[in-house]
Amino acid sequence: MGGGFPVGCLSEISGSISSGRTSLVLALLARATRNGAHVAWVDGAEAFDPASAEAAGVVLERVLWVRAQQPLAALRCTERILETEGFALVVLDLTRRLQARSSERSKRGDPARLDARVNARVDRRNKRAFIPEAAWLRLTRLTAGKQNTLILLSDERLAGSRAALALEMQPAIAHFTGTPALLESLETRALLTRHHQPSQSNQAHQPGTERAIKVKSKSASRAA
Repeated sequence: MGGGFPVGCLSEISGSISSGRTSLVLALLARATRNGAHVAWVDGAEAFDPASAEAAGVVLERVLWVRAQQPLAALRCTERILETEGFALVVLDLTRRLQARSSERSKRGDPARLDARVNARVDRRNKRAFIPEAAWLRLTRLTAGKQNTLILLSDERLAGSRAALALEMQPAIAHFTGTPALLESLETRALLTRHHQPSQSNQAHQPGTERAIKVKSKSASRAA
């Protein structure tokens, strides 16, 4: 897959809001769909914006958009898509926007019990416990069997060693122009935190020796 993401493997792109994580994935979708491939976006975060995707160059007629309200439902949808022939690239979006929603509710005076429920969802350890290890194993096996490219989009790393490649996106510099100042582009930093080649395990990229690259993207979408 263009951009260095391995075919037949699970890759993970993680980062905070405005880190450039979604812009990077949209660029991959744009390249794949312009080359005639069909792709799928399993939207477990209710964050996919067709207008932004089209502005980024994605051919929407070649995109299957699946909306799933719960992470486990999103995982099941992803499995079904991977079992289906014809999708070169599958994106599983498990980023969460619940912290921001929780803050808004708190400002409106909503009950505190909502915050407790939200915090349980966004806590990293609870996320890992909520998604069983067997789920990642099934996804990696399905991806390898069908020779798809599967990309997991997350706030923090979830797939662990099941991801053959892991990128951590970090916001670096924002570029503004005009009066009043408008955001023109966002320069982000991508840390390669894992790069494992199954056929060459002795050449696996180990955590702790991150390689950094800089990515500059125009502010064309509302997604991060």
